[in-house]
Amino acid sequence: MITRFLAAYVAVYIFNSLSGYLIHDRLLHQQYMELMPILHTEHIQHKIWAFILTAVTGSFFFTLVYSAWKKSGSISEGLVYGLIIGLWMGLSMSLNAYASTGLIPLSLAMKWFLYSLLQYVLAGMLVAWVYHIHSFTKTNK
Repeated sequence: MITRFLAAYVAVYIFNSLSGYLIHDRLLHQQYMELMPILHTEHIQHKIWAFILTAVTGSFFFTLVYSAWKKSGSISEGLVYGLIIGLWMGLSMSLNAYASTGLIPLSLAMKWFLYSLLQYVLAGMLVAWVYHIHSFTKTNK
């Protein structure tokens, strides 16, 4: 059980890190550069620890909640789990940033929402797949 949890946690962390890089450093890079004077300072590199901390803890709790929530452990169940968490977290994060700062355009907030929704759905399917694979290998030994 611990092995399955750790495998799923590491898989989700790696997926979130890689997809976060793709989303923020590739797909949204141009829009971020246009907003650079108002959003980022030259000291942003000193705050990378915050991104790492949220990725580590977010992946941990995403996996922990799934492990307690799952019923059958199917991929479709993981999709539903990711959709629920994605709607909750993605909408909260994007609209709160939009509403509280006055610096984020609604178009960027909506891109954040859609990309995070996709990211959570795929992470939900991934965590379900890892749990399923580990269950399958245990029963066939």
